[in-house]
Amino acid sequence: MAGSKKNDVISIASPHSIKKFELISEYVKSWVQIIMQIEKCKGIVYIDCMSNSGVYQTEEGEEIEGTALRVSKIIADAMNTYAKKQAYLYFNDLQSEKIDLLSTRLPKQTDNFHIYTDVMDASVMLKKIASQFKSTFEGMHFLLVYDPYDAHIDWEALDPFLKNWGEVIINHMVSDTIRAAKTAKKPEVVKKYEDTYKMTINDLISVGSDRNAYETIIEKIITDSTGRKEGDYHIAVFPFFNSNNAVVYNLLHCTRHKRGFELFKSTAWKIFGDRSSMKNTHNSENQMQLCFGKDGNIMYETPEDDSCYNLRDAALYIHRHFRGKKDVPNMEVWNYLGQHPVFPTEGYLNKIKRILKEEFDMKTSRSSMTFSDRSY
Repeated sequence: MAGSKKNDVISIASPHSIKKFELISEYVKSWVQIIMQIEKCKGIVYIDCMSNSGVYQTEEGEEIEGTALRVSKIIADAMNTYAKKQAYLYFNDLQSEKIDLLSTRLPKQTDNFHIYTDVMDASVMLKKIASQFKSTFEGMHFLLVYDPYDAHIDWEALDPFLKNWGEVIINHMVSDTIRAAKTAKKPEVVKKYEDTYKMTINDLISVGSDRNAYETIIEKIITDSTGRKEGDYHIAVFPFFNSNNAVVYNLLHCTRHKRGFELFKSTAWKIFGDRSSMKNTHNSENQMQLCFGKDGNIMYETPEDDSCYNLRDAALYIHRHFRGKKDVPNMEVWNYLGQHPVFPTEGYLNKIKRILKEEFDMKTSRSSMTFSDRSY
């Protein structure tokens, strides 16, 4: 019984979960430094409303720290530097045993570093925090991590955070929808899917198993919720794969903060080893294939995989848009790339420019680029 009880509190972390821990914590490490240096910002509020116990085991039995513990230590350390600003951290889980364990591992609070733990429904917690926006958190910058165990997303609870000047990371458990929505019978299960995608279960079933279609639906709901014009809100999307090379979930980073958008994308690419996911591509991204061009001529091309881009794909994306154009200002090129929901800019411009020159015959000057007219 004791072993079973421990397993209920300390979950097994699969490789894709560990990558998620790394991505979010590495992002926070840079994010907190950027935000704290904004003069008008009074501090940060970090919320993990589905935090688990903060402690996990790898599949090999090694104990590791999850997002909650990694992030809390990163922020605690940062607050030693920013003594005049405040940090409020909120952790919550439905199981009191998990919060009890998490509480024993969290760093000590200080005059400017505060931690609150709760055991309640995540939606209740978010509505409670949202009610304090004006009274307690005026001038604070938010980062909310919304990480459910299935496809359910409570948009009413998320809405104030999507509208606020802050950032939201959402785990969209698309594998749950693809696998189970078509067989959902119980009213509460049907309602879960209908509430998440804001459409009837029959319309949802008609989408089939198209992962990208489900993602498009979610992104539109987010954009509509913000009330922002096109280009004023940014959503970065990265898929996470299991050992069978199937997508388990998509991690979405949502923000009005363009620097945060760029930072999250570049952080993801670094975590994935200069790619956009941990998918096992079996090196197919480096293999040339024969195909027929529009004019009927046989040509070679390198296959593209939108679930696991590489830096050559980013260069090709640029070339196709600016093909044949001369003396395009550097800033125009990088701004175009920066709008993409996956391709990185921060820390990657020199690498991408090198590929453009070596593989796509792009000519460069100090302030501009000239693109060949060749089709790739």
